[in-house]
Amino acid sequence: MSDRAYFYLGRALPLLVFGFLVAIQAQLALAGLQHAMAGQLDRGQSMYLVNRVLTVAFFAFLLVIYLLRGKATNWNHSLLAVVAAMTGSFVLYALYLFPGQQRTTDVLVLGISDLLLAIGMVWALYGLSYLRNRFSIVPEARELVTTGPYAVVRHPVYLGEIIAGFGLVLPTIASLHALVLAVFLAAQLVRTQYEERVLREAFPEYEAYARHTRRLIPFIL
Repeated sequence: MSDRAYFYLGRALPLLVFGFLVAIQAQLALAGLQHAMAGQLDRGQSMYLVNRVLTVAFFAFLLVIYLLRGKATNWNHSLLAVVAAMTGSFVLYALYLFPGQQRTTDVLVLGISDLLLAIGMVWALYGLSYLRNRFSIVPEARELVTTGPYAVVRHPVYLGEIIAGFGLVLPTIASLHALVLAVFLAAQLVRTQYEERVLREAFPEYEAYARHTRRLIPFIL
């Protein structure tokens, strides 16, 4: 990839996208804070506000990462690798293309949904706090991280996104939203394989690390 293409696709475009997402989520969080200051929040609205704040923090972290990070030492920018990465990152926004899906009113399910969203975002932020400017959406290698959450699973940020994704879709799981979730999960699994090929090529020690660290789910997968 040329320096100009890298600037536009590897820095300018992600900054634009994440800046837009920060602005949208911050607007929603601000509305929630205004309700809170007016004493108008119930349990569900409180959890909604918490999750909006966590989401703002997540996208703001990504914004800073893409602003400061350097060029990768190894990468795979093939069409399939990029499609898998983009799908895993953004396909859940397709949920808003299918409004009016049957949504449960069960308080327990809604509570579990809010909890999964919060846990997922916190875990994803924990992963980013270790990965920092080594992060990229498409498969790229900058430096190998094996400590903190990376000692538990090889892709903790994606694990957090998956947990949050389940929480997001849970209230409408008996609808077309389940199909969007399935596409999201498949894309996340595929993108991990492309990323690991890049990391294996860049870091000979990755093979030993992968042998004793699960990909996404501790002790299972």
